[in-house]
Amino acid sequence: MIYTITLNPTLDITYLVKRITPGETTKALDVVKTPGGKGINVSRVLRAMGTDSIAITLIGGYTGEEVMNLLHEEGLILQIVKIENETRTNVIIRGKDDGQELVIRSAGPRVKDTETERINKLIFRMTTNPEVLVISGSLPPGIGEDIYYKLVVEGKRRGSKVILDAEGDPFEIGIEAKPHIIKPNRTEIEMFAGRALSDESELIQVAREIIAKGVEVVVVSMGDEGALWVTSRGLLRGWVPKLEEDAVGAGDSMVAGIVMGIMRDESDEEIFHRGLCCALASVMSKGPALATPEFYEEASRLVRITSLTG
Repeated sequence: MIYTITLNPTLDITYLVKRITPGETTKALDVVKTPGGKGINVSRVLRAMGTDSIAITLIGGYTGEEVMNLLHEEGLILQIVKIENETRTNVIIRGKDDGQELVIRSAGPRVKDTETERINKLIFRMTTNPEVLVISGSLPPGIGEDIYYKLVVEGKRRGSKVILDAEGDPFEIGIEAKPHIIKPNRTEIEMFAGRALSDESELIQVAREIIAKGVEVVVVSMGDEGALWVTSRGLLRGWVPKLEEDAVGAGDSMVAGIVMGIMRDESDEEIFHRGLCCALASVMSKGPALATPEFYEEASRLVRITSLTG
């Protein structure tokens, strides 16, 4: 079984306008509400692609209830800890004509110590040992930055292949527990390195430094420039076509594809290809939608993987 953990879910409200014009009142052409949060998105893509998972998350207030209802409508299997404060809301404004986008992200609800204890009990007392455990996303206020480290350790103790996709201090602390796979984007790996990385060779070098710490696979997503798959065994470079569509959710879709490949016991190249196909399918679906089987089939003909040396 696959488990995903999302400690800071969101209700994403996307407003489509004709164009984004500061200082002017603008009428929305369309408004779409979708459940969000990185781990939740992984579970959503898995469900859309015909693979079940169990999504563990925190739900608070009326917004949380709306998120939960939307996830039930999509057929997700949920394990929920109720919290007192309201689940966060993110606002996305997209200009139809100008292609601009404005994203307003909230930090999330403050989580009490007693609520953190309940989420710990839920996770640490699971009766099932996940084959794959995905831990991803930001942390809401009140949860300690070492939580991902603890969850990686617990997942490995259970024999799970743990995938960590986060940023900042929780990500860096979590790496010390040596997850099976991490999937930073370019910005996140630069944050880890503490400096700007001018070219691909520097990205690869930092990825290899992380491999030396005990992480088995580092996947660096680079938007329309593709991605890197770095292990102690070798290096793969993934290429995707450049598209104008928004890439929001592509990284989460990539993780979902990687999970699917792991569950199928595929080779590194096959897993990487599947991940990139899911990412590209998410971009091709446009708007707030994520990867679907129809776009996946189209994407599979466009993704190219090469093996690099040196």
